[in-house]
Amino acid sequence: MLQGVIKRYLLFLMCLFIGMFSLYSITVKADDKKVVRVGYYENEIFQEGASDGAVKSGYAYEYYRKLTEYTGWEYEYVYGTYNELYKQLVDGQIDMLAGIAMLDDRIGVIGYPDEAMGSELYNLIKHDDDDTVNSYPSTFEGKKIGILDSAMVNSLSQYLFEQKVSANIIKYDDYSSLFEDFESKKIDIAAVEGSGTYSREGVEVLCSFGATDYYLCVNINRQDLLFELNQAQNLLAIEEPNYINSLRNKYFSGSVSSLAFSGPEKEWLSANDTLDVGYIEDLLPYSDTDSKGNVTGIVKDVIPQILSGLNITNIEVTYHGYISYDEMLSDMNEGIIDLAFPVEGSLFYSEENGIYQSSPLVSTNNELVYKGNYDSGSVKSLAVNMSSGLQYYYTIAVFPDAELKYYDSVEACMEAVQNEEVDGTVLNGLRAYNLLRNSRFHGLSAVQLSGKDDICFGIEIGNKGLLKLINRGLSVLDEDYVLNTASHYSDALYKYTFKDFLKDNSEIGIIFVIIAFVIVLLVLVIQSEQKIAEEKAQRFAIQKIFDQMIMSFAKMIDKKDEYTSGHSFRVAEYSRKLARKIGYSDALAQKVYNIALLHDIGKIAVPSRILHKPAGLDDDEYSIVKEHASLGKEILQEIDSLPEISLGAGYHHEKYDGTGYPEGLKGEAIPKIAQIISVADAFDAMYSTRPYRKRMDLEDCLMEIRKGEGTQFNPELAEAFIEMVHEGWLEKVDTDSDVLWW
Repeated sequence: MLQGVIKRYLLFLMCLFIGMFSLYSITVKADDKKVVRVGYYENEIFQEGASDGAVKSGYAYEYYRKLTEYTGWEYEYVYGTYNELYKQLVDGQIDMLAGIAMLDDRIGVIGYPDEAMGSELYNLIKHDDDDTVNSYPSTFEGKKIGILDSAMVNSLSQYLFEQKVSANIIKYDDYSSLFEDFESKKIDIAAVEGSGTYSREGVEVLCSFGATDYYLCVNINRQDLLFELNQAQNLLAIEEPNYINSLRNKYFSGSVSSLAFSGPEKEWLSANDTLDVGYIEDLLPYSDTDSKGNVTGIVKDVIPQILSGLNITNIEVTYHGYISYDEMLSDMNEGIIDLAFPVEGSLFYSEENGIYQSSPLVSTNNELVYKGNYDSGSVKSLAVNMSSGLQYYYTIAVFPDAELKYYDSVEACMEAVQNEEVDGTVLNGLRAYNLLRNSRFHGLSAVQLSGKDDICFGIEIGNKGLLKLINRGLSVLDEDYVLNTASHYSDALYKYTFKDFLKDNSEIGIIFVIIAFVIVLLVLVIQSEQKIAEEKAQRFAIQKIFDQMIMSFAKMIDKKDEYTSGHSFRVAEYSRKLARKIGYSDALAQKVYNIALLHDIGKIAVPSRILHKPAGLDDDEYSIVKEHASLGKEILQEIDSLPEISLGAGYHHEKYDGTGYPEGLKGEAIPKIAQIISVADAFDAMYSTRPYRKRMDLEDCLMEIRKGEGTQFNPELAEAFIEMVHEGWLEKVDTDSDVLWW
């Protein structure tokens, strides 16, 4: 029993100890906020904002902020020149200083972490209009060379000694005063950190004279900080292994070495005032030719972006579309084009074709499209688009033993997989997703292939000046820009069809009703082969059903868009009156009425969130709304016993001058029924009250109709409508509905 009491007592003490320890640990953690004094000197791009209240930015500043995610440090910034702050670091007045090279005489004086925060190439630059200095070191003799008083001095002195050059080295405490003297030409040459001088125009890189890693160093007495810094750098390397590279690309892509042109580049620029770009068609998001014959895709946006990034403004860009990859390369060899795009990243096949490859514009994964169950060993035959070198060269490189079957387009390749003519086909990663979204390919699947595929520009071998320019331009191009541009064009690969609409919309019942109605109508038409009197009676009966169905559909349409309630009926009434005004018979005018009732049936496919949006629509939303015309035509064109009914829905937004949609028809190419509805539709839009505005005055509406004569409307119809209103036709009530119009 005593033993049990002792055990319980010991257990109580253990729990009490653990509880007190936990409480102590939590308290210590909450109060353990470490303030670190960081030396902060002005150095463009590397770290900027070296004064109280200034906005801070730059490579080093972002690196400091990243470290706090692992250490929880709070920073107190101490400002000064590099040399002032280095002395303070040694004396213990500050805790940390960034951008310090490792030198033997510094080891043991300041604390170096295990990993560098970056690497640096040292360059000499001159004014590009100074012909007394060039890349030969002998021309540096007697010149004034400005340099930051740092580890670079030793590297420069050693370089000049090795080249047997005697120059006047002038040391500066900070970059601001160095560049001030350089720009005022008090010094002939400036020694700079190759990745740390931002976009300085009017300079030329002479040569590199050294390189070194640089560190975020700590005061030698702050071993606690050094330990935490090493831990943070190790975790950062594990969790974000590409962080340093991405940080370097973010801040140093516009360095002086990126923007100072080499000799071959200058030669190309002086010899050319045009850049002829060849591209493969039907290859979105990379490249294509639109319906107006203009280039579209990434290539259209990237080339101007590259030239702009290099400050090249005197080059005119022309584009040439090709169906055949081989034809494009042939024209390059003939000198017709300067650039070919896109080229796949296989160096061997590029050499075989006589072209250089640029640096990658983007790197993507390719996908193998297949049907059924995937088994890598069962891929014996592959479909290849005859006109796509991008697909062909990748396929033969990755599947060297596969049998290749050739087709006219990538869609034909996918259909071959669908029909099981081949085992698969390869799609580029930026194209696969949207192509496979199309309903006709829903039976296909895709698996990502290993390895990245580099998408490049092709330049004829020997044209090294242009190659260097393109590579330089790609180095200052933000990869996010390329991917965002690609997503914009990739959407065009997916075509939203009527079948997709049926799957995605709850209003599918309406479609079935229309189909059933057409079937009933056809049955009644067949039964009309009876006596004349009975036939007429049946026709009236059919017409009555038709009228009722059309009225029901019109109500559904207006229910869909509550902002324009009653719109369909008003437009139909105005259209009927206008038809009578221009001489249509009662029967034809009634026919116009029924057709106009369904002019907006395509709106059932427009999402309600867009129709009911109280604010203005963005471009994508407006594009969706515009699709209601072509969709309305598609819905109604199956009613072949009344073909005009689809024309009113499909073309009532065409304009007389050809600027309307969906097909840009002009003048009398627009069906007459659509011309009539167009005037009535526009008038009702102005003359009806909406939740977000009051209706316009009648005369103001008519004035707008007159302004649209010859541009938006048929002039004769517009004038007839205005006369009709002035004659009081809007107030007339139609009572004679007993007309056989069908």
